[in-house]
Amino acid sequence: MIAFINGDILSMEGDVIETVIIEGDRIKRVGPLSMVKRIKETEIVDLKGRFLAPAFIDSHIHFVDVGLNLTRVNLSKTTSLRDALDKTKERLKEERKPEPLICMDFDESRWKENRIPKKEELDILSANRVVIFRRICGHIAVGNSRAISSIPIGFNIDHNTGILLEDAVLFINEIFPPSKEEIETAITQAQKIIHSLGITSIHDMTLRKYIDVYREMVQRKSLRLRVYAVLPVKDMDYIYHIDGEWLKTGGIKVFADGSVGARTAALKKPYPGSDNYGVLNYKKEELKNIVKKANNLGLQILIHAIGDRAIEQALDVYESEGNPSRHRIEHFELADDGAVIRAKKQGIILAMQPNFITNWGMPDGLYQRIFGLEGLNTNRFKTASKAGNMICFGSDSMPPGPIYGIKGAMEHPTESISFEEAVRMYTINSAYAGCYEQLTGSIEEGKKADLVVLSGKPPHMSVDMTIVNGEIVYQSK
Repeated sequence: MIAFINGDILSMEGDVIETVIIEGDRIKRVGPLSMVKRIKETEIVDLKGRFLAPAFIDSHIHFVDVGLNLTRVNLSKTTSLRDALDKTKERLKEERKPEPLICMDFDESRWKENRIPKKEELDILSANRVVIFRRICGHIAVGNSRAISSIPIGFNIDHNTGILLEDAVLFINEIFPPSKEEIETAITQAQKIIHSLGITSIHDMTLRKYIDVYREMVQRKSLRLRVYAVLPVKDMDYIYHIDGEWLKTGGIKVFADGSVGARTAALKKPYPGSDNYGVLNYKKEELKNIVKKANNLGLQILIHAIGDRAIEQALDVYESEGNPSRHRIEHFELADDGAVIRAKKQGIILAMQPNFITNWGMPDGLYQRIFGLEGLNTNRFKTASKAGNMICFGSDSMPPGPIYGIKGAMEHPTESISFEEAVRMYTINSAYAGCYEQLTGSIEEGKKADLVVLSGKPPHMSVDMTIVNGEIVYQSK
């Protein structure tokens, strides 16, 4: 048995706890410090004033991509288009391979040119090898001529400009698929990264072929991460039910609209200075049929809805078809007051990403540059929380890291929340959103020993130790 003492213990149960004792893979006892003296053969971990909390749960992540992207060209830190082109040119010189070169996570709002690349600029890099620049939002990309000619008919692409939209970007790993070995390597490498961030559970917006790899890793006991695998709506007919402690299924994701950065999030008013209202991917009746079918199958629906028009459509559909399986709205970025109230009334879970504030929500960030001062009022954590909504936090892999997200939640210009509220949204609320709150998400006797030790003063913190199933999987030096 291991006893944690002398720390600030955030149980998420509302109780004042002085010590936590774990045995094997479970939390055995919680309570006053005096109980440690009554238990023999207990290893003591002196927290020395640090925080002990339930391990974090990322409720919206593209996990396999986290690992795959380690071998791709990372454009997230580039400050100009020229910088991004030069970085890609260097990689092409270093490795002369026939496989597609996918360059990830550019954000033109941080480039001095403030525009996306042109197909002709990527053609200069390579005429014979597929080259794709994928924007950080995952809803728009640009390919060179070789890439455009390699993408099957039916995907949303513009042959003249080389621009890929929505399905052509979201399913890039199906158009240019990694091997099974690459997928398993990606999961293994991403798992190490995630553990170092204090995360022991994820809701993975994934693909059907990845689940087979997860299952094999569970059988070999090499998966040390609790995975709730959420499949795209096109796979609804093929979903099979898994409900294990390491892997579970039962979620279906639907894209009602696009993203703010790609100007495809569906709005009630046009984007300032344009006649563009964004894009609704479904007619209301189509979306109703999807939710009705999911309800009949006992599946949880996760509707990606960013713009206020898409959010309204999602709520209309949920109101019509009911909410028997803890249905969710993913992102909920541009919600108005009415949407906040309706979501609460219907019991819809709001899966939000506080790292978006650190990325784009501060003064003079992307939101303000697009929407003016009103852009500072996006991602309404405080308003939705005060209204009584169930909010869970994730990252959308932009980037993963609850400490980064907590900082965004606490420093939101208009909708900030407390450290304790943010931790709750990354723990027990996310467990509830994944329908496994009886297993983990809080420090409670009988639950799995999934814990994280944090040092520092909020929001400036670091992860010192991550424990999953009673096993230390990460410890800072």
